[in-house]
Amino acid sequence: MIRLLDATTHSIASYLDPPSYAIISHVWLPPEIIHTDIIDPSIPLSTFTNPSHPKRISAAKILNSCNTLVRLYNGRVKHLWLDTICIDKRDLTELSTAINSMYKWYKYAEVCFVYLADYPSPSVSDFTHSKWFTRGWTLQEFIAPKSVLFFDASWNRIGDRDTLQSDLTARTSIPAEVLLGSRNVGWASVSCRMSWAAGRTVTVEEDIAYCLLGLFGVNMPLLYGEGAERAFRRLQEEIMRYSDDHSLFAWKSQNAGSFIRGPRGVDVLSSGSGLLAASPDYFASTREFKHAPSRENNRPFAVTNKGIYIDLYLQRYGHEGLYVASIEFLESEA
Repeated sequence: MIRLLDATTHSIASYLDPPSYAIISHVWLPPEIIHTDIIDPSIPLSTFTNPSHPKRISAAKILNSCNTLVRLYNGRVKHLWLDTICIDKRDLTELSTAINSMYKWYKYAEVCFVYLADYPSPSVSDFTHSKWFTRGWTLQEFIAPKSVLFFDASWNRIGDRDTLQSDLTARTSIPAEVLLGSRNVGWASVSCRMSWAAGRTVTVEEDIAYCLLGLFGVNMPLLYGEGAERAFRRLQEEIMRYSDDHSLFAWKSQNAGSFIRGPRGVDVLSSGSGLLAASPDYFASTREFKHAPSRENNRPFAVTNKGIYIDLYLQRYGHEGLYVASIEFLESEA
């Protein structure tokens, strides 16, 4: 089920088989109008546009989204989805379902409007400096839709994802093949996809993992309060259930304390660090890594109650009882 806003009447309804809809990608600017603010039909959206109302900026964003949809699609698409008003976040079950469904909702939207509230000019030169490009949730919102249009703070159209592709790839490191749709997102290795999220931020710490569910085609329950590192570990464990891509382990720690000096002066992971990364930031330098399925060592690996079980080739390193295990992936020469 998905809730949609009628762009003309501004009423919200739920659909099991939704009509064509547009979807909005934006950065929250509290105080936002939320679902509970507009479920009463006796309180129209225009109520919030009063110059003294604390949510007038949010109201303008919603109304301009509707007006833009009506203007561009002339009735061919009559509904839109916006996370602030189409999810009842008081209901944790609904919130979990929405987050696990969000990539699909963006994928099946007729068009995605990206609203850059902090970009006042229609000039293309520096629109990629918007805060929108630094947020965790906007990554999947940028990749999943079949069509993406960018708008400045005044709802002037900047361009679309296809025509702006070179600027967008330069800013996000997401390959042209993915942005232009000639390759699906699964074409990129696990580590490459993780690298796209490196450096992005979220308001709620666990969302740094939850915002990536759709990017890897996995689902998992939300456990707010578990902390960012534990949530990100669960994400990686879930990825392992569906992927044999060794590049998942090809990260580099951002914390010098994760390593200790081992035999023959070699830095090795300290106990407790494990094979899984603590954050997408650990994948910042892995965007050129590619999945290399082994023909000889194509055995499954899995999470067990004693840790990760994986078969790897070992090579003796010196005579101190030290061995090097090789994970298998390719590194682009580009």
